[in-house]
Amino acid sequence: MPSTSPPSFSQLRAFVALCDHRHFGEAATALGVSQPSLSQAITALEKRVDGELVERTTRRVLVTPLGEALLPYAREAVLAAEAFNEAVTNQGAALAGALRLGIIPTIAPYLVPVVLDRLDQELPPLQPELREMVTGDLLDMLAQGRLDAAIMTIDVDLHHATAIPMYDEPLVVLVPAAHPWAGRDDVVPRELDEQQLLLLDEDNCLRDQTLALCQRYGVNPPAAVATTLSTVVRMVAHGVGVTVIPEGALRMLSGEEYAVARFADPVPTRHIGMVHRSSSSRGADFARLAGVITNLARQAGLPMAAPAQPEA
Repeated sequence: MPSTSPPSFSQLRAFVALCDHRHFGEAATALGVSQPSLSQAITALEKRVDGELVERTTRRVLVTPLGEALLPYAREAVLAAEAFNEAVTNQGAALAGALRLGIIPTIAPYLVPVVLDRLDQELPPLQPELREMVTGDLLDMLAQGRLDAAIMTIDVDLHHATAIPMYDEPLVVLVPAAHPWAGRDDVVPRELDEQQLLLLDEDNCLRDQTLALCQRYGVNPPAAVATTLSTVVRMVAHGVGVTVIPEGALRMLSGEEYAVARFADPVPTRHIGMVHRSSSSRGADFARLAGVITNLARQAGLPMAAPAQPEA
């Protein structure tokens, strides 16, 4: 029979960490405990639930069906306890100390320098730890409590996270220098269907935003060609095809191998925002931080428009 007494926080935290890392040594290091202590906590929790939560192999850890079923509840309890500690720690010290901030790769190259160069002037006590990763990984890290917040496109499924709109960023078409579209400012999205459209791979949200502009694939189905925007840009420069990029990325480009074509009104945009766990006690802090970074980006001349208002 499972025990009726509640498990301890240390047992739940050990279980969640082990499921995240799938390795006793890595989980113990992440928690700052010894491996035997971690193993004892897992064993005690398994006795409490009267079942095996993980399978111990020589190299990795496999989570059992029982473990998978109980993991969401354990994670919720751990995050709630950490949110309590976070609220206590941050009383009277809003936006101070370390803050783990994720950012998507298609905005990081030109927004991160703004944050690093200017944020300390606005929020001197804050020590941002910036981590670049794709949208799915950002949401996973947020859910696991390994990030505090993230700057990303918010027109995606955010699961159980909360989004604070920051600004909308226009999209443009990057074409080879000799392309007939070079310099146009009246491109209609459906025209992309007749071009050899180059995309980032499936882990990148810019791919989905680009595909949303297309009506059909015609004779030139879009091709996923690279994991980084810089590689796609080089392929455009070599005449392989065209691609859609955020307008802010233009400031990272140089040379004469490519040209820009702009969309006719209404210009397609992507919605940029700050995302945090809905359970976090720091929603007001993150809203303030989102406002500060938005103002810094505006002062730096990044292309932006006010975020679109949700439909009633």
